Amino acid sequence: DKNISKEARASLEFAEDSRETEWVHPSFAAMLYQGQVKWDLMHPFPRQTNEDKRIGDEFIEKLEAYLEANYDADEVDRTGEIPDSVLKGLAELGCFAMKIPTQYNGLGLSQVNYNRALHLTGSYCGNLTALLSAHQSIGVPQPLLMFGTDEQKEKFLPRFREGAISAFALTEANAGSDPRAMTTAATPTEDGSHYVINGEKLWCTNGTKANVIVVMAVTPPKIVRGKERKQITAFLVEMDTPGVEVLHRCRFMGLKALYNGVIRFTDVKIPKENMILEEGDGLRLALKTLNTGRLSIPAGVTGSSKWCMKINRKWTNKRVQWGHPIGEHETIAGKQSFNRY
Repeated sequence: DKNISKEARASLEFAEDSRETEWVHPSFAAMLYQGQVKWDLMHPFPRQTNEDKRIGDEFIEKLEAYLEANYDADEVDRTGEIPDSVLKGLAELGCFAMKIPTQYNGLGLSQVNYNRALHLTGSYCGNLTALLSAHQSIGVPQPLLMFGTDEQKEKFLPRFREGAISAFALTEANAGSDPRAMTTAATPTEDGSHYVINGEKLWCTNGTKANVIVVMAVTPPKIVRGKERKQITAFLVEMDTPGVEVLHRCRFMGLKALYNGVIRFTDVKIPKENMILEEGDGLRLALKTLNTGRLSIPAGVTGSSKWCMKINRKWTNKRVQWGHPIGEHETIAGKQSFNRY
């Protein structure tokens, strides 16, 4: 587009340079854009193995029994808080280590069983689903499993089986979909052993509750194809590190117990060993992590939709007009039957 501004073009090039260049598996959606329809990628739909389903069934049964006995979604919505006792119980079940391999004391659930768990929590409470998903789909576990060193995995992953919570800090007041506008900076120390982070992050889900988070920050620029190129790098940051401050908890109409916040970093000194991948790999890490993380969204909202349908059926069987429950009236019955699928 010849009308695109210089700034817009630079931001577009910056984002595109961080995208994947090689694809191990074919993409049904990408091929649609290219005018190709590969139905064999969608049908027949892949089924779980009997063993994987058995593992998932056992965990789902325990989780459902715990939620039924201990989780009051209405109370959570009224107070805007998930009780610490509930979080402790979920930790004992292994809910904060569902996808973490057993070698790191995790449950080692498959992506399918993890999604089944979020589908179940979605039918109870969106706040809980957001907490578990933000922690495990885009928080520390997923980036470490994909890109972390053996030392980083050994240090951080076992903590989540004990109930540690994580978050992902990318967005800023002036940097959302345009990561090139990011200003939070990580400056290397003179001896190169540490980085000092300064800046502020916005909309950090789990940020007010987290023990450790992934922070995206700008590191010194490099020359790429003859041009100076901004570098975004990912760091593991302990929330009790001096200089880390939660400024504000953001409140939302639909998710009143969401632990989302604004976090400020003032001269936060982080060891170089806490860098994930290399300098300048942060945006690539973020994009690949979010690709996997998005799989949890349809699982959770499908569970929420089933809960909505349950309320719908209950009311339409109770409300009587013209001598019959309104659920027996053709118009409403038709809508209900359609929405079941």
